[in-house]
Amino acid sequence: MFYKLAWVLLKIYFFVFFRFKSSGRENIPETGGTIFCSNHSSMMDPTILAMLTRRKVHYIGKKELFDKRFAAPFLRWLGAFPVDRGAADMSAYKKAIELLANGGVVGVFAEGSRFKELDAKNAKAGVALFALKSGAEVVPIAIKSSYKLFSKITVNVGAPVGLGEYRGARIKTETLNAATEKIMNEISGLM
Repeated sequence: MFYKLAWVLLKIYFFVFFRFKSSGRENIPETGGTIFCSNHSSMMDPTILAMLTRRKVHYIGKKELFDKRFAAPFLRWLGAFPVDRGAADMSAYKKAIELLANGGVVGVFAEGSRFKELDAKNAKAGVALFALKSGAEVVPIAIKSSYKLFSKITVNVGAPVGLGEYRGARIKTETLNAATEKIMNEISGLM
C-alpha cells in the first residue's frame, strides 16, 4: 500500500517538475525475475526506474543509508535492502537471488556508486552474478538528465540482454566479467 502511494506521488512530482520522457517500456517483462540495470548519476535514479513499471522494484543500497534513524524504515517500505560494500555480503546476495527467483524486480546500478558519466570500467560483476544464478532477465536502462528543476529526463529502455552463452557453465571471474561487459555495452548504446 505504501509503495503504491509513494509511486503515484513520485510520478506526479516528476511529471510536474521535470519533462519526463521514456522509450522502450515495452521491453520490460510483465512477469518473472527481472533486473533493471542502469547508469547512476543521481539519488533520484531509483525513483525514476520505479516509475517505469507497476511492478515493485527492490533496490540494493549501501548499508550506511540504513544507519539513518528516519531513512531506514522509509527505505525498507520502498523495498530497499542493505549491502555491505566493504565485504562479501552474503545476506544481500541471498535476498536478491530470492527476490528474483520468486519473480521480483531488482534494480541494480552496476557501477556501485554515482558517476556523472557512464564508465563500464567502474562496473562490478554483481549484476551478472545475480542474473546467471537466478536466471532473471537483465533489462538495460539509460537515464539522461541534469536533474535541474524543469529540465528534461530521458529514459531509454533496451531489450533484455541475452546471456544465454554464459548460462549453465561454471561461473568464473572471466564469465562474470564478459557478461558484465555485455550488459554495460547495451546501456552505453542507449545513452
